[in-house]
Amino acid sequence: MKINIGCGKQTWDDFYCVDAVRHQKASRPPDLIHAFEFDGAILQNPLPLPGSCADEVHNYHFIEHFYRWEAPALINEFCRLLKPGGSLVMELPDIALAARNLLKGHKDQLCMWPIYGDPSWVDPYMCHRWGYTQLSITALLEEAGLTKIKISAPQTHGRRINRDMRIEAVK
Repeated sequence: MKINIGCGKQTWDDFYCVDAVRHQKASRPPDLIHAFEFDGAILQNPLPLPGSCADEVHNYHFIEHFYRWEAPALINEFCRLLKPGGSLVMELPDIALAARNLLKGHKDQLCMWPIYGDPSWVDPYMCHRWGYTQLSITALLEEAGLTKIKISAPQTHGRRINRDMRIEAVK
């Protein structure tokens, strides 16, 4: 099984897709509507899926929508879902690249959106609550026990190599 958490409009047929809402441009509804809830750093409602059910867990531009203190619980939930040897694949803004873009005077999409989110959505779900560098996201994944962490160029969201990063790790 492959799971896409926070799928947005990317409701791929070969994935079990999860999101808090149905994206208006999605080709089909998510398989599961689920909004993660926290009490401080404690995840209150894990996904209603069995542990070790997934070969791959994907999330694209998802983790930055949570507070930093919630991130370890999310990563642990991804790990719970993964089979041993399974892959976690994430794409997210690289806050260091966004900062460089800001200092170079680039347009908001390359510097402010990675920090705060796209304001045109007028939606609290789309606000960013934390930013990660390659070093900080790697440390977070290592703390969860993930290995073989590889950082590369993004493959989604317009493949903005001057703004975003892709991380792959193994349970």
